[in-house]
Amino acid sequence: MFKDKEVFLFDLDGTLLNIEVDEFLKYYFGALSEKFSDLCDSKEEFIGLLTASTEKMIRNDGSRSNQEAFMDDFMEKLNVEEEDEAQKIKGRFDNFYQTDFKELAKYFKLDKETPAEIIKYLKSKGKKLVLATNPLFPVEAVEARLEWVNIDPTDFALITNYENMSYAKPNPEYYQEILEKIEESPDNCLMIGNDLKEDAIASRLGIETMIVEDKLIEREDSSYNISWQGTLKELKELIKKEI
Repeated sequence: MFKDKEVFLFDLDGTLLNIEVDEFLKYYFGALSEKFSDLCDSKEEFIGLLTASTEKMIRNDGSRSNQEAFMDDFMEKLNVEEEDEAQKIKGRFDNFYQTDFKELAKYFKLDKETPAEIIKYLKSKGKKLVLATNPLFPVEAVEARLEWVNIDPTDFALITNYENMSYAKPNPEYYQEILEKIEESPDNCLMIGNDLKEDAIASRLGIETMIVEDKLIEREDSSYNISWQGTLKELKELIKKEI
């Protein structure tokens, strides 16, 4: 299963980070909407705009970065036309991710041992590691969540984020973009995630896929090939046994 794999792609939320997406979004939207309360008439209106622009980013076609897809749509919805004003709003987003976002960890009961053990072990065996999280956040927000579970961001050869990617899950082009960035073939890679569609769709490119079921996500049209399914702790033991 692992013998011919040199590259390990890991999803973050629900895989290395044992949180429920809906619970995370509740606190994330709450904190972010407080910082932007002056832009909309209500918290609900702001969250609606944020969600709509995020959906636009998820459908990005590769013609620009995910960050550009999000910001362009968000500014358009706010009727922001002046570049100076747009830059100020972008700066407020940056400040939030560099400060308040990091404090969201206090709301979750996190496994801070198992994920770190897996990453350290694979790193010690000379494996190339990729954090294949859906690239809808800036790198600061992704690295902050890694640090919540004691994982060193520098252990990864690539961390996908909304600045360095131009596709998103479940678009197979997202995984193709990763392969091109790390200059690896799909048969040399293993994708590990918790979503039977967004992560398992990597198998369409020939990337073997394994599913962590602690925070399993099932969706419509999620009948993709997977080679293994179990808990994160079971995955840790399997890796140590076979590598």
